[in-house]
Amino acid sequence: MVLSKYEYSMELLAAMACKTIAERHKIAPIVAFDSFIKSQTAKMLFDERTAFWCNGPDYIADEYEREKTI
Repeated sequence: MVLSKYEYSMELLAAMACKTIAERHKIAPIVAFDSFIKSQTAKMLFDERTAFWCNGPDYIADEYEREKTI
């Protein structure tokens, strides 16, 4: 499977954001990933039209945390 440069960037950002989330909440990275991938934030990240992937992993992690507090 060949990933586009956008898909590769999105997957890398998701992994880095999940690492940040896991560290902040002292949970396993796989637990953070499982929760993140089901979120609206992840949907925005993997939608090329939103250009959300232009943001850094800390911003993405912050947005995920804002979503979870609503």
